[in-house]
Parts: sequence; structure tokens; C-alpha cells
Amino acid sequence: KSSNKKVKAAAINYLVKNGDRKYLSIYEAAVNDSSYRVAGAALKGLASLDTANAYNLAKKNSGDAKGALGNTVSEIMIKYGTEADFDLISKIYQDAPLSQEKVTATGKYANYLAKLNDISKVKRGIDDIVAFRNAIPEQFRSFVDESFKKSLKVVSAAKGSEIETYIANAFK
Repeated sequence: KSSNKKVKAAAINYLVKNGDRKYLSIYEAAVNDSSYRVAGAALKGLASLDTANAYNLAKKNSGDAKGALGNTVSEIMIKYGTEADFDLISKIYQDAPLSQEKVTATGKYANYLAKLNDISKVKRGIDDIVAFRNAIPEQFRSFVDESFKKSLKVVSAAKGSEIETYIANAFK
């Protein structure tokens, strides 16, 4: 065991790439580590082997997770979240800082929205995406607009013409 948290997190990340179930107990033990970096790596490993447990832990940690743990919690909630988790997932997306990571997360958020049945939630999620896009300084939007359009196309393809029209009106 290394007391150096960076080394411990790197070691766990290496084991996660292996995908071997024999490391599950290591992930379960490290998910409560005081280091967000170590806990995030462990939660990522757990998600690869035990998604239900990882989802429950991500939901439990969603309020105060920061750094690498916060990123992993966001990824898990967006990937495995249910319709009942919409308010939490929307808040996670809205609260994410203006960054390339959030641009990447937008595609995953759009995939989540495409799974929802409640059209009002889908529209609120589209509003989240458009608000983020509009927060990007205009001179940089051309670099991300194709990515945003592609993400929103996934939602409109899944939800039909009402959402397609909503997106067209929102995304100007």
C-alpha cells in the first residue's frame, strides 16, 4: 500500500483497465478513501464490474463529490440514471464548469435525455444544453456547435418532431 494518493489512484486506474473481477474488493475498499482521486478511480472500477452498486454510491455521493470523484459520479449518474434522477442529473450538468469536459459530457447528457419519457424533462434538458452552449464565448462556438448539433440530433431522433421543432427554436 502506498500512502501517496496519486500513486494509489494511478494503480487503481491501471487495474480498472484490466477489467478483472478479482479487483472488485480493492475498488469497494478504496471508494471511501479520503482522496477524491483515489475514490474516483475506485468508483470507476466498481462501475465497470458492479453498475448497480456504483450507481447507488454515485447517487449517495452526488451532493459533495469534487475533483476526480465528482467527475466519476457525474459520468455514472448520466449513464445509468433513471427518469426519477432527472433533477439531480440536470443539476450536475448545470453546475459543471465551462470546460472541454462539459462539452464531452453534453453528448452523454443528450443520450440520457433520449431515454426519458417525460417530454417536459427532455425540454428542460435541452434548455440546459442550449444555456451551456450560449455561455460559451461567441468566438469559440464554431468549435463546438457541430458537437452540440450531433448530440441534440440523438434526442430529436428518439423523441420525434415535437422535440425536433423545440430544438430548432431553442438552438439559434
